[in-house]
Amino acid sequence: MKKVITILTILITSCEQVVVVPLPNEQNLLVVEGWITDKVEHQYVRLSRSNSFSGSINPIIEDATVLVQTRNGPSQTYAYIGEGNYLSDNPYQAVEDEEYRLSVVLQNGDLVRSTWTTIESITEIVLLSVDNFPGRDQDTGEPKTIYFPRITARDSANYENFYRWMLFKNGVQLKEPESILLQTDRIFDGNFIPNDFGDYEYELGDLMVVELHSITKEAFDYLSLLKSQTSTLSAAASTTPAIVNGNMTNISKPDEIVLGFFGTRAVSVKSTTVR
Repeated sequence: MKKVITILTILITSCEQVVVVPLPNEQNLLVVEGWITDKVEHQYVRLSRSNSFSGSINPIIEDATVLVQTRNGPSQTYAYIGEGNYLSDNPYQAVEDEEYRLSVVLQNGDLVRSTWTTIESITEIVLLSVDNFPGRDQDTGEPKTIYFPRITARDSANYENFYRWMLFKNGVQLKEPESILLQTDRIFDGNFIPNDFGDYEYELGDLMVVELHSITKEAFDYLSLLKSQTSTLSAAASTTPAIVNGNMTNISKPDEIVLGFFGTRAVSVKSTTVR
């Protein structure tokens, strides 16, 4: 079976925003997960608390005040909708030449903020085609045809770009063999983006959806460290014995660790039915 090729940069050790630090099991740390896209839609933020490495469910936060600020435009308020998720009251999009910052006020009055961030220019998927190769059914061992996506997309030249791929089958994200697929254009700057998703198996009739996210270097660095943690331990970022410290800070208590990341992504999407 073909192997998925992910071209990763080696994370620069001097990166200041994303660091790994020891995690005492007894700490109950705030975990922030939030992204805004270039699409006009309701954006979301998720708030929870970390658990121990052996824990299975992160306690959720239901009573925070959530706001996304912009440098030059109106702020966007969010409302709690359940399961730790907060949804923007109005649809909106991240646009180029604007900066965004997430602010969260907890029930105890603590103010938690992200650093200011921008959105990258979108890199479009030009073509999604279905490729295949002969394989075998993992349960029966019988011969079968394995279908997988083949993508055509061209990187913009003379600019350092960072990407994340996400693959979906019938509306569900494929997370095996890995869920965090990252690329940088250091090797293929200005050329077609190489991809080989032969380990992501589809069958006839499946709805195949592929997303290409153009992300910032800070988001790439954070996801790279998160990937290294989860790939080794097969656990969420908040349940590893070492944590990935993102771009969130407790302004009220600067020494308190906050987990997670708030960022932007310009998303190109293509879909097809496997025939």
